[in-house]
Amino acid sequence: MKQRMILVLLLVLLGLSACGGAAPAAPPNVTSSQEFAPAPEAPPSGATGLDASGKTTNAGAPAAGEPGQSAPADVQRLVIKTASLTLQVENVRDTETAIRNRVSELNGYIVMVQSNGSDNDLVIDMTFRVPADQFDTALNGVQGLAKKVLSRTLGGEDVTEEFVDLDSRLRTLEATRDRLLDLLAKADTVESALAINQALTDVQGQVEQVQGRMKYLKQSAALSTISVSLRPVPPLPSLIDEDSWQPLRVGAKALRDLIEFGQGLVELLIVLAIWLPVWGTILLLLRWGWRKIRGSGKPKAPPAAPPAAPPATPPATPNAE
Repeated sequence: MKQRMILVLLLVLLGLSACGGAAPAAPPNVTSSQEFAPAPEAPPSGATGLDASGKTTNAGAPAAGEPGQSAPADVQRLVIKTASLTLQVENVRDTETAIRNRVSELNGYIVMVQSNGSDNDLVIDMTFRVPADQFDTALNGVQGLAKKVLSRTLGGEDVTEEFVDLDSRLRTLEATRDRLLDLLAKADTVESALAINQALTDVQGQVEQVQGRMKYLKQSAALSTISVSLRPVPPLPSLIDEDSWQPLRVGAKALRDLIEFGQGLVELLIVLAIWLPVWGTILLLLRWGWRKIRGSGKPKAPPAAPPAAPPATPPATPNAE
């Protein structure tokens, strides 16, 4: 009978911890292209709002110390701040170094650096984290290094509601764990001790899970994340039309062509000198053959006629007297 009562009480405790253990859904991100959304107006009487220090207050609740009322618990807002910037800068490398120095001065750290391109086409993407109270200082300092701000996006995720729900769940689980420890101390059988110990292990696992999530939310809200893309300023347009006549370019092209022609001519002479035994022999054979053909094709000249005898001199006739 006593074992049944212990098991029933154990099931009731586990049921209570399961009912208070549902994790709340995270609120959607709040993103703005200029600044964060303005603070809401003062809530009506009886509603929960924020005071000047950023803590939740109950506007309609009476002050602490009034009879019949208890003082409201102050809960600090947890907001995870993020920013994304695209900047045009004169020198990408120098700006990266300046940002590194600025982050170090603000007790932050670099998360990621990625570079693409080189020289005038170099683009560097950086991601760094700084304390939340230095978020505006870091943002203004980075923007001051830019020649032009191409894009600017700020965002904030309010995780206060999730943190408060996790805190309530943690208290319930801790209370359940304490009751299980009392039952485990009073268990008089091995079966009861094993069952209580198994339930205690499950509850302890849930406690550690909730504590880890709460620690993550605290650290995320304590450090803000800023992503920066650094791009070079584009060069000024050329004042000279590339399609217009440019004597220097024409002269350079002519000189380059002349050098190429000289190189080709020298290469040709080298090749001919190496092949001289081959093509020289062929030329000699062709010349010999050509002379042979021309010599055999000429007609033979007729024999020369003997020289003609000189004419006989007639005898001289005496002169008649």
